Amino acid sequence: MRSLLLLLVIFSSPVVGCELPFPNLGKVWCLVPAANDSQTGVYRVSGKDLQVRLSDRLIVRANGFSRESLQALDSRIEGVSELYLMDDAVYYSVNVGIRDRLPAVIRSLSGESGISLVQPDILQLRKKHASDVLASAPSNYMTQLGIPELWSATPQGQGVRVAVIDDGFDLEHDELTHTQVIFSYDTASRSQDVSPRGASDAHGTRVAGTVFAAHNGVGIDGIAPQASLIAIRQPDTWTSHTILSFYLSKLSQADIVNASWRSQWLLEPVADIVADLAQNGRRGKGSAVVFSAGNSGMELTGEDSEAQLQAAVVIGAANGQGQRTRFSNYGQSVDAYVYGKAAPAVVPGGYGRFSGTSLSAAVASGYFALLLSQDPSLTLHQLVARLQQRLSLYQSSLHGPES
Repeated sequence: MRSLLLLLVIFSSPVVGCELPFPNLGKVWCLVPAANDSQTGVYRVSGKDLQVRLSDRLIVRANGFSRESLQALDSRIEGVSELYLMDDAVYYSVNVGIRDRLPAVIRSLSGESGISLVQPDILQLRKKHASDVLASAPSNYMTQLGIPELWSATPQGQGVRVAVIDDGFDLEHDELTHTQVIFSYDTASRSQDVSPRGASDAHGTRVAGTVFAAHNGVGIDGIAPQASLIAIRQPDTWTSHTILSFYLSKLSQADIVNASWRSQWLLEPVADIVADLAQNGRRGKGSAVVFSAGNSGMELTGEDSEAQLQAAVVIGAANGQGQRTRFSNYGQSVDAYVYGKAAPAVVPGGYGRFSGTSLSAAVASGYFALLLSQDPSLTLHQLVARLQQRLSLYQSSLHGPES
């Protein structure tokens, strides 16, 4: 019923000047061509301080359709490909060939029984990764989470699959050559080469190093060096690429999906697939999809980004005393605050520093890998509870129990 009401709003009372209305998370949004930029596919989102770029693709959630039957619904559709399969629906990428056809095809498909969502494929024109916040304090996340003690009691992540969705990975780095990479894919080039493409393409290497770095007496020690890596390079924010990245993680049977970033606008397909992984991953025990809370020092409210998803594991940054840092975002959706001040890190070709909620999310992902290597039967809720309990114990050891 809600979908029907949204369609009535979209197509019977379009916003004046709105070229492309579409539903997202229970609201109708309007895309308006950006000033002097109508030929390049750049639009502004009405009611948000955000610009996006459109292609000639749509994202469609449907039930009871094959690729062929979906394409047959409208002669303007030139191709259909599957992006993500759920138990009750499939997300498709639908190519209409010409961007100007998008509004008409959205109207056409939205009226079909069995189609519950149609959106344009959107590229958000802002940097996706949470910015690192440099600081001078030494790293102590090993002590905060009792990681050295876990190393002696667990197989250091062995048997656990950790997917990292990020930018480039320097898998030839001495700290990562030992890592068992069970799958790699670059959503931009459609190849298995996930190597960095430039000096700024280093975030994924930092995350991977935090989790997987070898215990070789050089550089840093990774939290779960025996875990297996699913390396997915996604250097942009196209909705279709994000959906595909998570589906590749699912197909690769990821126990943990690290996403040390948050986008500027949470889109409904991403919310759907995170909920699917959290509920159905690991044969019903739930895959941990770990997002960083972000480094703007603001309260997270509403449904603006992945950091507000209740199904996700959202990690903020703490200081050496286990207290939330001033730069960390916070709010009801944040599950835990993990050390996020400056720490030594693996970077392409050498070593550097890592900090911010991106580091915090990577640390939490590695910690979950240690717990699962010790006890694979743990559910997602139990993993989060273990993390919270450990952090509480650490704070109590420093400050005494709360009165």
